Amino acid sequence: MTAPHGLVAGADGLVAVMAAQGDLYRSLLVLAGVERTAIVEGDVVGLTEIVARKEELLDHLRALETERMTALVAIEVATGIVADEATVSAIAARLPAGPADTLVRAGRELRGHAIALEEAQDINTRLLERSRTVVDRWLQYLRTLLAGSVYTSDGPAQVLPGGRALDRSA
Repeated sequence: MTAPHGLVAGADGLVAVMAAQGDLYRSLLVLAGVERTAIVEGDVVGLTEIVARKEELLDHLRALETERMTALVAIEVATGIVADEATVSAIAARLPAGPADTLVRAGRELRGHAIALEEAQDINTRLLERSRTVVDRWLQYLRTLLAGSVYTSDGPAQVLPGGRALDRSA
């Protein structure tokens, strides 16, 4: 199969962008592991640093999106496949076997990295939500203890031997 030069060049550009995106996804995946540890350890300073690093990587991903669209426009010009609707399989179907295999492999690898990152982020999100729930419960418990030991809605609390207060509603 003979493919137009613009198609092969566009596909090569797309593979390069996908490889660069994969590198960034792997970096984000490593950060997700570090983030998980920071969440478990309650390391707020570490979490703040991780968020800043993630933002840097996401900025790079946004820049790569421009490059990806440039490659897709080149493919669109060569094939008529609309850039916004292009899929790896549709593009690969128009390429010779070697470049098609390379593109499909790059697509599979990128998808694998994206799925792994999404799963890691889901775990971290659940950990953060649970951490927040535990903190909220402890704060409520401590507020109840403090309010009960100092003052209730009926006036000063009655203090039991040992320093614990007895709320009149109990």
